[in-house]
Amino acid sequence: MTALALRPLDRLRALNGSGFLHGAAGLVVVLLLWQLAVAFISSGNGTIPSPLQIARQMQADGFRFYADAASYTVSAALRGWLWGNGLAITLALVAVAIPFLERPILQLGIVSYCLPIVAIGPLMMILFSGDTPKVVLAGLSVFFTTLIGTVTGLRHVDRTMLDLVHGFGGGTRHKLFKVRLISALPHLFAALRIAAPAAVLGAIVGEYMGGTETGLGLMLVNSQQAMEIPRTWAIAVVASVLAAIAYAATSVAARLLTPWAREMSADIGSGLHANSGGAGGWAMAIASALGSLGLVLVVWWAILRGFSVPPFFGKGPLEVWNYLVDPLMGAQNRIQLMREAIVTIRDSAAGLVVGTVAAIVVAVAFNLWGGVERAFMGVAIALRSIPLVAMAPLVTLVFGRNMLAVVMIGAIVTFFPTLVNMTLALAQTPARSRDLMRVFGASRFRTLMTVQIPSALPALFTSLRTAAPLAITGALLAAWLATGKGLGYAIVTTAAVSDYEGLWARVALTTAFSILLYALIGLVERLVLKAYAN
Repeated sequence: MTALALRPLDRLRALNGSGFLHGAAGLVVVLLLWQLAVAFISSGNGTIPSPLQIARQMQADGFRFYADAASYTVSAALRGWLWGNGLAITLALVAVAIPFLERPILQLGIVSYCLPIVAIGPLMMILFSGDTPKVVLAGLSVFFTTLIGTVTGLRHVDRTMLDLVHGFGGGTRHKLFKVRLISALPHLFAALRIAAPAAVLGAIVGEYMGGTETGLGLMLVNSQQAMEIPRTWAIAVVASVLAAIAYAATSVAARLLTPWAREMSADIGSGLHANSGGAGGWAMAIASALGSLGLVLVVWWAILRGFSVPPFFGKGPLEVWNYLVDPLMGAQNRIQLMREAIVTIRDSAAGLVVGTVAAIVVAVAFNLWGGVERAFMGVAIALRSIPLVAMAPLVTLVFGRNMLAVVMIGAIVTFFPTLVNMTLALAQTPARSRDLMRVFGASRFRTLMTVQIPSALPALFTSLRTAAPLAITGALLAAWLATGKGLGYAIVTTAAVSDYEGLWARVALTTAFSILLYALIGLVERLVLKAYAN
């Protein structure tokens, strides 16, 4: 018993030993290259301060300047993290226990995750007071990721264990809590790792939108308006450190609570039982999608009525429909929406592809060279936690108001979830499969390509489903803060001129696009996993 109690401590010592040294070395290398690049190559027309400039700014401002604002942001992020994750886990359990509700729950999760913050932020300032708007945004930022990760974990279980429980007379409840939930813990903690920095980002975005007296988001607004670029980057560094601490705490909790979680099932076709490929399966999928759409419309209407949103601000499905079919302006409205949607689809696809490919390449490098992972995973966390609403204008100044800036913004927001999931999946390929390849003299690269990557395909598609809404969010941010084209910019301009019919029409179109993209990824997933399973 004593030996078992010491094992978690041994793991923590290992984490704080060589892992810490590798991480520190990686951080030093990045900071050194950053300093040299700014000093001798380019400072991005003054928009990229060196690490020394940022450090001097933080020293001049003092510890309390950042600590006081950070405490408010952390408080809101923690409350949003608890509420969002609690609701996501509860609904995931309901979705698996009652399969008919799975698709509607997931579709509602997509809707909640894809709602453009630039549109719902001002509305939340009207509906709520105090810290509630940023708590809600923090909760929305973590809800979908945890929901998808938990449902995936609950579905990917050893069928033998389920049959064993059934053989001893266990029902759905016993299977859910004694088998599925325990088996899902590695996937759940992988999602919580992503959710931790996302909660910090959501709280900062809520503060950035206004309606708060303090916080890192408000400091960002003030520093940007005053063109205090070193202070803006210093605030981003503080936000990144907070997110990194949250990520590290979740990782430590995962190591302590799931010491047995070292491998993932190689039976990647096991999750196909819920998605039959016959005509009946497709009919059920179409019927479920239509039911989800109807449920979304009902919830949309219920929220407007339940919160007594003034009709001037809140437009329901009927008003949006009239906006599109109006005899005088309907055709013009539809043409304009189509033009904006094409731009957003292009930008979303570019960011998703570039971010996913970059994440896979980095995950492979992390797997082949463990020291690289320990050294540079912290840098990847920082990329996810930097508040892009604040940094997008700086990205634009550095790269210009062109497609490159759009791709950079979209790639950054999609990179981290895929990197975390793929790194975890590649590391947890069953040891017996790797040993078999080693016996036959296969190289590490060949083992990676023939065993580890195929085994990691479920994690990849989970990442794509998670990253797709983020790619849309990145495209909206790029349009709003960089290019001035697409649905993101149109949402801001329609809100500014009080064209709330146009505003809600664009929110609805963005949501529909998100659902379509999610369904397309699901179709590709079924085809690919079925091919490998056969």
